[in-house]
Amino acid sequence: MRKVSVKKIKQNTSDKKCKLWLWVVIAFLLGGAVGYVTHYTVVNWHGFFAVCPDGVKPDKHGCCAGETYTDAGEGWMVCCPENAENCFPPIK
Repeated sequence: MRKVSVKKIKQNTSDKKCKLWLWVVIAFLLGGAVGYVTHYTVVNWHGFFAVCPDGVKPDKHGCCAGETYTDAGEGWMVCCPENAENCFPPIK
């Protein structure tokens, strides 16, 4: 039977733990990067592909047909339907 020193066994074990942590960190960073790119793409392209419920693209302010682009105060602009009190943020 071959004798292996305790020092050699500890070194092999720590190398395996180090490699495992390296893979965990790489997976975490890769997952974060994919999540960021996905979120960034969805947020930026939402306005490009957005359509109103009637299937028509919103006007230059992001309001659908029958909605008025209105100042809600404090720098907020909203789209308000003519016959309702519920206002919504513009689509884009």
